[in-house]
Amino acid sequence: MTRNSYVLVVTTLSLLALAEMSAAETYELKGRSIWIPESVSTITRADGMTVTRQILKGTAIADDPTTPLSLASQDCMFTTVTAADGKSFSSGGYCDGVDKDGDVYWAVGTADQNGGEWHYIGGTGKFEGLEGGGTYQLALEWPDGKVMATWAGTGTLK
Repeated sequence: MTRNSYVLVVTTLSLLALAEMSAAETYELKGRSIWIPESVSTITRADGMTVTRQILKGTAIADDPTTPLSLASQDCMFTTVTAADGKSFSSGGYCDGVDKDGDVYWAVGTADQNGGEWHYIGGTGKFEGLEGGGTYQLALEWPDGKVMATWAGTGTLK
């Protein structure tokens, strides 16, 4: 192999390796999060509406356990405003997820009685530049305050 051929092969292989490393990978996400309330406070307004603030701790469990976003420990803070008749509400908040390596991602979400939407807003380590989002539904609420939401969407890692 000539020197020029060697340089061409090494350069090509290096470029292919860089392309492989920098290629974004998109994951189809589907799963559930289970949260335990750590703090709940409710204020009843003069018009009968209630404002409930919750701090929740839990875990995100993806249906595909090989997804890097699965099994993250989550801390969330949501504020919900419920109509006086209790039939409708509006909610918003955020969660951070920390995986087994200590890498963090952040997500925001909004919801009403029909379900909600969430969006990633960034992260660290393997989650740096994380983009994506999807929808979620409250799936189960236990009498002791624990809740489970199901979710689906996409996440793109750079």
